[in-house]
Amino acid sequence: MARSRRRGRVPAGLSDLLVLDAEGASKAASGDLTVQAWLERARELDAEVVVSAVTVTEVVRGVARDARLNRVLKAADVRPADEPLARRAGRLLGRARSAATIDALVAATALTMLDGRGSARRCVLLTSDADDLTALLFGEAGVQVIAV
Repeated sequence: MARSRRRGRVPAGLSDLLVLDAEGASKAASGDLTVQAWLERARELDAEVVVSAVTVTEVVRGVARDARLNRVLKAADVRPADEPLARRAGRLLGRARSAATIDALVAATALTMLDGRGSARRCVLLTSDADDLTALLFGEAGVQVIAV
């Protein structure tokens, strides 16, 4: 008798870009069904999967469990944190009156990746810090923050 495999729930919203923060990447590596469903949807839509380089710093520790994380990171576009991105993150921090620096860099990465994609641009950001990221992205169009 075949076992049915429970699939994670993926709401509408993804079209161009899927951004994983530290928890998104960690859950992807551990096989979390919801995150796996988002990754499958990204593949179906040929959407880009992106991770900020600062996220790599948060999740990689130089231990054996990194192997699964490294597979996730290899399949993603790991984006550098350069000065223009850092300045954009700083503006997000100032506007939100927040001290969530890493979250601001992840948010700035999502926004930067959407630049130049036109008005129909849409991104899903998978995070465990939904409150912080929602505050940082307040007023920014195109990014949907999803708690995982």
